[in-house]
Amino acid sequence: MLIGQFTLPLAFDLAATFLFAVTGALTAMRKGYDFVGVFFLALVTGIGGGLLRDGLFLQQVPAVLGSHYLLSVVVATIIGLVFGQSLNRLSLVFLLVDALGLGLYTVFGAQKALNAGLGWVPALLIGVINAVGGGVLRDVMTREDPLIFRPGEFYAAAALAGGATFAVLALAAGLAAQLAALAGIAVTVLVRVASVRFGWHTPAARALIGRDDPPGEA
Repeated sequence: MLIGQFTLPLAFDLAATFLFAVTGALTAMRKGYDFVGVFFLALVTGIGGGLLRDGLFLQQVPAVLGSHYLLSVVVATIIGLVFGQSLNRLSLVFLLVDALGLGLYTVFGAQKALNAGLGWVPALLIGVINAVGGGVLRDVMTREDPLIFRPGEFYAAAALAGGATFAVLALAAGLAAQLAALAGIAVTVLVRVASVRFGWHTPAARALIGRDDPPGEA
């Protein structure tokens, strides 16, 4: 049972949706999509995590289908089309906002799943999916291997660490949800930024027993 509730600030929610949608628009432009394709990839990237959380897992009307979220995606699409790849100069801003959004959406998604009556393990997984779902859908739609499945900087791992921190503090330690959420968000941001700053990478999976044969070889 959670003590109190963590409230996701609407202003930041819209700002994060906007920036995620911009990354989707830039990806679509690199792929050579038309204007409709740019908008729809921006839409999927911006609100995909919320759609998966509410529509697929929690069987609720997705909150991210509100007009203010859609307006954020429209503005992001226009900004992407006008400024294009020059927006990559803001990579540090994107990194920091992305890391903060990763923590916020993980915690908020986990809390929403807990409020729906799910246990802490599925709630934690839904929180991570809420945070990374838009990027996964973007990669799948553009026929790329999802970024979170490839060896690289901590991303889903950072979300998992932050979500686990929230769950332990809020459920096991009995800390107020707001304080537990802030701690979980802080852990996510620290792990994500540190992985970029110090070059921490997840390794490729290898069998613990036996040898790995290349596909197609006996």
